[in-house]
Amino acid sequence: MLTFLQAIGQDCWQSSELMTVASGNFPSALVESHPALATYALLFCLLYFLIFVENAFISISISYRALFNSLALDDTLANKNLTYAINNSALLCLPVLALALYFMNVTRLNFIFILALVAAYSLLHIALFLLAGWLKRCPELMRTLSVCDRIYLIVFTTLALLLLLAFKIAGGLSIKVCATALATVLILLFILLSVRSLKIFKENNASILFWFFYLCTLEVLPLGLLICALIRL
Repeated sequence: MLTFLQAIGQDCWQSSELMTVASGNFPSALVESHPALATYALLFCLLYFLIFVENAFISISISYRALFNSLALDDTLANKNLTYAINNSALLCLPVLALALYFMNVTRLNFIFILALVAAYSLLHIALFLLAGWLKRCPELMRTLSVCDRIYLIVFTTLALLLLLAFKIAGGLSIKVCATALATVLILLFILLSVRSLKIFKENNASILFWFFYLCTLEVLPLGLLICALIRL
């Protein structure tokens, strides 16, 4: 079985290299010596999707309803099954988007390194939310904001995939145009998220200063680190 998967990895990922100037041969050698890692990652993502496929469709529907509707967001937070569906689906968003960008030649960065960056970003994001909830003694507020974050992540992922598909069908996928479109969607959704989070802070009688620190530390910082890492690599 391992030999079969390694053979698939050699065929599917042999041209996958980390395009960087001063890194030496380490990244390429790592990928070439472990080609099946990418295959294992893909199989894991596929298995995860098959297990939670129902949750994925439910969470997409919920996310678009809760995007502007505060009552829909409140209903989602009150229902553990809906929150569970959103949390499970959000875990797959960034890996799926990274995979789409790789196979559409938007990036030459190896898929394994993209997954590693995504995992680091997710762990940092979760840790910062838990730390903020513990320090400020407001775990419920942080839980509400984290679910809201995942809703906007699901919306961004679906819109980004639709944009990539539209560019591909139109023919001639320009990296600059694609990056501009994705950045525009990301900025618009971030503005909506900022407005929604400010409203949540006011409803919980939290200070505006706390909201500002939340926005900078828990939203801008992790996302900025992820984008900078992808650009530098």
